Amino acid sequence: MLKGNVVIVEDQPNFRKGLIKMFEEGQLGWNVVGEASNGQDALALVDEVKPDLVLTDIRMPVMDGIEFVGHLRKHYPDLLVIILTGYKNFEYAQAAVRLGALDLLIKPCTEQDVKQVMNKASERYYEKYAHQQQLLSQRKLQQDQELRAALLDLPSSYEAMKNMNEVLSTKELWLLQLNSEDLAHKNYGKADLSLLQFAFSNIAEELLKGAGIEARLLLVEHDRFVALAEKPGLDESFVQAVQDASLEYLNIRVNIQAMGAAPSYKQLAQFYEQFKSGEPSAASAQPVDIESGSGSGMTLSLNQAKVNELEMQLMSAILVGQEAALQQLLNQLLTDLTQQTPEDMKIQALTLSIALLGTIQKQFDPDEKESLGRIPTDIPQAHWTAKDVIHWADTQVKSFLLLFNSWQASKSDNVIERATKYIEEHYSEECRLTDVAAHLHLNSSYFSVLFKKATGESFTRFVTRLRMDKAALLLRNTDMKIFEIACAIGFDEPNYFTNVFKQQFQMSPKEYRNQR
Repeated sequence: MLKGNVVIVEDQPNFRKGLIKMFEEGQLGWNVVGEASNGQDALALVDEVKPDLVLTDIRMPVMDGIEFVGHLRKHYPDLLVIILTGYKNFEYAQAAVRLGALDLLIKPCTEQDVKQVMNKASERYYEKYAHQQQLLSQRKLQQDQELRAALLDLPSSYEAMKNMNEVLSTKELWLLQLNSEDLAHKNYGKADLSLLQFAFSNIAEELLKGAGIEARLLLVEHDRFVALAEKPGLDESFVQAVQDASLEYLNIRVNIQAMGAAPSYKQLAQFYEQFKSGEPSAASAQPVDIESGSGSGMTLSLNQAKVNELEMQLMSAILVGQEAALQQLLNQLLTDLTQQTPEDMKIQALTLSIALLGTIQKQFDPDEKESLGRIPTDIPQAHWTAKDVIHWADTQVKSFLLLFNSWQASKSDNVIERATKYIEEHYSEECRLTDVAAHLHLNSSYFSVLFKKATGESFTRFVTRLRMDKAALLLRNTDMKIFEIACAIGFDEPNYFTNVFKQQFQMSPKEYRNQR
């Protein structure tokens, strides 16, 4: 699950420890990576751990919160900040907000107060994260184009040459060649070949991630990919895994060859041509459309970027709890598919499926180690009609929603378990629905509906029945007075307790005791 990192800066040890405990219970969606008691220590800590969020008090010794936030804005202008303050320090807090603090948390504060403010921080963090991923994706697209241009001996700028020489200096190159006989046998059209390229690139990249290999995969020509891997490159087990997976999923054999240490940017085309000429393919018997190869590579990169974008949209809707937004997004994606040409529809359907499976792997089953967990067991085929593709995509979405609902149910089960445990421990106190909801960091109305759905009875009825069961136990096994038992189970008025007990057991507490 995607979680941001937070540093807590608070000079009151007990309050600070209380906040940390709330975060460590895992319900706020953040990891505490450090704590400090003043702004000066916190600055050094922020430099060290690079958090996504700082939760800081205003009034502290050595360096107060205002000065601390001022320093943060100079060195970390985009860092999220939430201010802790008492009512009497509200003017200080307003000054901090002018310095760009996201929100205020007024002390003393309940767990529900903290939850609400942290939800706001989470939404901003996901937005920021999505934007960063988009910038990284755009940068990768640009680099892929520059590398592809160099490999195919196309014009490129001096700036690209300079930047790419730094990228290439630590890399080893590998050539991945799809088998020409298998491609010729399947008689792929241009659109079908694009689908195959997209599927193969996802298989290879998922196996790279699973093996922990730092590498990028580049489609250079219609049947050739080049992998740029950090030295020492790809090992034998990875090569075998790619060959096996390509045969299993796509029924395509693939030859993988080590090209050696990457040369300089200017020498890439000559270097590539040497290995390409040593690997005959269906393309070698006919002229190769260089521009077409470059265009296919760009399309593939854009499709990969679309997968990442969809994953971020799905993750954001799930993590912020926007179930309606998630359903609306999925419905819109299915509707958009129907507007595509039959050829593009297959690629977009596969893009959606890979994004759904990636979200499942990251969010619903983060401990799953299966490298190809993001690859669907079947992919759209060349002979499929538009109706077939829509049906397949709809099935993928329905499977995703079933897993989502199961995941939600497992979370609900955990919530109900924690709620009943809290009630068991606090039934002798006031134990209101709002108290339990606050303990669970849930909206009280939502918790009320959730509780009744899971237990089959209202919260009030559940607590009353538990108290009466405890009273019956005390009546059977102790000589405590009736008013003492009433007090022990959370009733201030003995007469009211007697009436409630009689409603449940059809007799008074005294009559019940006399039966033992």
